[in-house]
Amino acid sequence: MSIVVRRTGQALRASDPKRNRHAVDVVLGHLGEIGPAVAALRRESSRLAEWGEELARVRRRGGSVFAAGTDGSAHEAARFTSELAAHDPGDGATFKAISVTKDAANEAEGTISGQIPKLVRRGDIVVLLAAKGITEDLRKAAAAAKEVGARVWALTGKESKDLAQAVHEAICIDTDPPHAEEAHLVAVLALCECFDESMQEMGSK
Repeated sequence: MSIVVRRTGQALRASDPKRNRHAVDVVLGHLGEIGPAVAALRRESSRLAEWGEELARVRRRGGSVFAAGTDGSAHEAARFTSELAAHDPGDGATFKAISVTKDAANEAEGTISGQIPKLVRRGDIVVLLAAKGITEDLRKAAAAAKEVGARVWALTGKESKDLAQAVHEAICIDTDPPHAEEAHLVAVLALCECFDESMQEMGSK
C-alpha cells in the first residue's frame, strides 16, 4: 500500500521504496567512512581535554583566541570562535575569540599571516585548521604567531599533516579531506564543551 501525504492541498505519493533503500545505503556508507576519523579523535581525547583547559586558563588571564583555516576549513574556524564566544560566561572579563580571514580588498596586508602580528599578543592561542591542504599563508601565519609569543595549535588531515611541523601541537585526522573536515567540526565543538566545563570548575575554586 502506498502512502499519501497531503501538503498545501496536493496529494504527494511517497518515493519508491527501492530508491529510499538506495538513499539509506548512501547514508550508512558515509557513516561507515567517517569511522576512522572518529577513531582518530578518540585517540586524541586527552589532548583535546588539555586544549580545552588551556583555553579556559588563557581566558582567565585576559588572553584571546584566534582561529583561521584554508578552503572549507575557514568555515570551521569561524564556527569554532563563534561557539567559543557563546560558551563564555560573560562575567565582564575581557575576552576575544576571533576568526581571521583573508581580506581580498587588501592584498598586501589582507592575508592571514599579514593580520596575525597586528592582532595576536604574547600568551594568546592561535588555532589553524586545514583539512585539505596547506597554503604558504597558513605556514607564515604559524610562524608569525610564534614570533609574537602565542601558542599555536593545528587540526590537520591526511593531505595537510605537514602543518604539524610549523606549530606547537597538532591533531591529525589521517583521512581524506571531507571526513577530516567533519572530524574537525566535532573537535572544535568538543573543545568548546571542555572550555565551558573548565570555566565552571575554575569559577568554583
